[in-house]
Amino acid sequence: MDFFEYAISNIEYRDPLFGIVILIFCIGLVSLFGYYWNYIISKKQQESLRKFMESFDYIGFDKEVKEFLALSPNPIPSLLFMAKMYQKSANYEKAIRLYTTLLDSIKNPLDKIPILESLGLVYTKAGFPLRAKEIYLEILHHYPRNPVTLNALIKIYEELNAFEDALNALDCLEEIQGGTQLHQSYLQTKILIFTSQNHTQITQKQLPAKLLATLKKEPRLMRLIMTFLKDYYPSLFWQCVLEIPQDSLLQILDLLWSQKEIPQEILEELENLPTQANNLRILKEILEAKGILSLSASQKAIFELEALCLLRANKSYQGDLRFSYQCTNCSGTSPLAFDRCPHCDELLTSKTLVFLKEKQDEVCYSFL
Repeated sequence: MDFFEYAISNIEYRDPLFGIVILIFCIGLVSLFGYYWNYIISKKQQESLRKFMESFDYIGFDKEVKEFLALSPNPIPSLLFMAKMYQKSANYEKAIRLYTTLLDSIKNPLDKIPILESLGLVYTKAGFPLRAKEIYLEILHHYPRNPVTLNALIKIYEELNAFEDALNALDCLEEIQGGTQLHQSYLQTKILIFTSQNHTQITQKQLPAKLLATLKKEPRLMRLIMTFLKDYYPSLFWQCVLEIPQDSLLQILDLLWSQKEIPQEILEELENLPTQANNLRILKEILEAKGILSLSASQKAIFELEALCLLRANKSYQGDLRFSYQCTNCSGTSPLAFDRCPHCDELLTSKTLVFLKEKQDEVCYSFL
């Protein structure tokens, strides 16, 4: 009998050495079980991703790329670079072919995640948001704590007007990294507006009060809320114009400039407004430059309003305003107002830019 057999045969259940042996045995058993469990999960992930990738078969894989994968010792970085170049040049079909071929050749599920994220982005830019949503949901099915994929999925839901789903996904993102209060307020406002247009879940009397409460809580939602009120609640729109800080009116100058009908009581109040009064001063200057109110001798808040008033006084030329919108995060500009920057995807970073232009007399002809 060797030493180990002798030791084991002489171990009693009260011996400390017996407890150590049992502990080591339990640790080994748990480790073996954990290894086997991870192996099963990995196989399920591979099988799930394989079945998911079968839906891309209609695209067709590039034979040349497959040959390159078979011959090159490390082909993936080169192919990823090529796919991103195709993506930047808007050759989305070629980029999709490269990404799907790479997914078919890579075996490790974890290595497929960045490629799936890139593939979802390509589908989004190519105008297939539902396809991109399927990809992001598949990623989150296996790796739920992925903030990049969650952000991309939220943007897809916003594009599809699925604001309830976007808010649910945002709750998950809040638990992971926090700092989503502004985004939550934005989605809650969009839900209020969207449900009111479908005449569901909220009465027409409750909606204005909730929107005004949201506006007081988060002033950066002013353009979104004021645009909705202008189209659906004109009287409430003008009430808000009188109540919000006058300096903020310059950020919605385009909304005020397009208004053709001004309530008579507001015009009378502005006509009788003292020259030195600061309250409603900017609104009065806007209507003076527009030609609705008579001109006053006071200095205007911005150069463009001052120039329009001078042109109106001299009557040599007729001036007008042109508007553009700039992102305060990336300084990118757009001719159309936006909630999310089309260049950097930042939310509620729009700044209104005002430009002078000569007024053109336009004649509209009906096609009816």
